[in-house]
Formats: sequence, C-alpha cells, structure tokens
Amino acid sequence: MATVASSAVDPGTRERRFYSRMALFLVALVFLGFAPSFYLRGIVPEFPRPNPTIPPSVLLHGLLFTLWMLVFVAQTQLVAAGRRDIHMKLGAASMVLAISMVPVMYLIGVWQVARKNVPPFTTPLDWTSLPLFALPAFAILVWLGWQRRRQAQWHKRLMLGAAMVVVLGPSFGRLPLIPPSKIGFAIQMTATLLFFLPLFIWDKRTLGQMHPATKIAFGVYALSMLIPVALIVSGTWAPIAAQLPGVGS
Repeated sequence: MATVASSAVDPGTRERRFYSRMALFLVALVFLGFAPSFYLRGIVPEFPRPNPTIPPSVLLHGLLFTLWMLVFVAQTQLVAAGRRDIHMKLGAASMVLAISMVPVMYLIGVWQVARKNVPPFTTPLDWTSLPLFALPAFAILVWLGWQRRRQAQWHKRLMLGAAMVVVLGPSFGRLPLIPPSKIGFAIQMTATLLFFLPLFIWDKRTLGQMHPATKIAFGVYALSMLIPVALIVSGTWAPIAAQLPGVGS
C-alpha cells in the first residue's frame, strides 16, 4: 500500500501540469483566433471581419507575440521537467523580448487606424483603446512577475496573467461566436473574464483561497478589458486617440 500511495501524483506534479495545460490552451486559442488572418492566411476561410494586407510591421508584431507565447509554453515545460536552471536563463532573455513588445504594441495599435482593421460596429480611433489599455496591463504584470521571480507561487500566476492579457481579447474576440455588433462585442469580451475560472478553482483547491497574485492578475486584466469595452461601446475614445503620436502613420 505504501508503494501505491507513493506512486500517486504529488501536488508539485499536479501544479506543473496545471500551468503547462493553461499555457498550451492559450497557444491553441492564439492559433485558432489568428489562423485566418495570420497563420493560415489564404488557406482557411476568413472570419467575418476586415482582413487587410500584412505590412512588415504587422508581420513583426505577429512574430514577436508568437515567440512570446512559445517561450511561455517552453518555460512551463522546463519547470515540469525540473530544469529550473534553463528556465531562469530563458526567463532573463524573455524579459528583453517583453520589453521589445511594448513599443510594438503601441505602434501597431495606432498604425491600425490607417489600415482600418476594425469590426464594422466601431471606428479605427475608438478601436485603439483595446491594444493601448492592454499595453500597461501587460507591462505591469510582466514587471511584477520579474520582481517576484524567486517566489514561485507569485511568479507563475503573474506571468500567466500577462500571457492572458495579450491572448484572450485579441484571440477570443476574433472567433465568430456572436454577430458583429456593439452588444455582441461587449458580451464576447466580457466573457473572457471566465477564462480565469480555472485559476480561481486551482487556488481554492490547493490553497483554500485566492492567491494575492491571482487577484492582481485578474484585476489588472479586468480593467484592461472592461475599460476599452466601455469606451468602444460608448464611442468616447476617438478624440483622445486622435491626439496620440503616430496615429494613422
């Protein structure tokens, strides 16, 4: 009986599996959401939204964010394999990648105004609120995750939150689940908050309560999503966006 008990999956293994599966799920969501416009462009049918040409800047943006997600998956797999030494080295390198992503997020956010790469129910200027509010959320969570890199329970939750900031809205929002309208958009974007449920449940089962890092990650994500949703639905962001450097370039 002792042998059987010792062979059971230990808590550490279950935790590594949980974060590995979350990372793989996010990568799958990215691929599904961006397949028609990026990964399988011209191969699979387009979803019902504008799908303009891909200039070099957008290609760079797509490659950087794809690399970020691949690194995120690699990091979870390295921890699962017990290679924390490589995990730490790759983590330092990924910070350089994260820093490079911030200006790219801004430039792509404002340059899309000229490309008019937006759904029919809003304007290019109002649409800039989505990437521009995601930018500080991503930067805050990555920075906090880096600061807490030696506190595993904090670090993994904050970095998962950072990945969700750059994945959930853009990827899930591209899925043709609801007819394109302001109400449908608000419902679909608000529904992305539900993707935090697995983390909530995991915290409850393993800790008995929500970890502070989970609260921070969820709070930052919720603000980065709900504020631009409100601005897009109300159409009140355009005058501010029109004054931003690089708009329409």
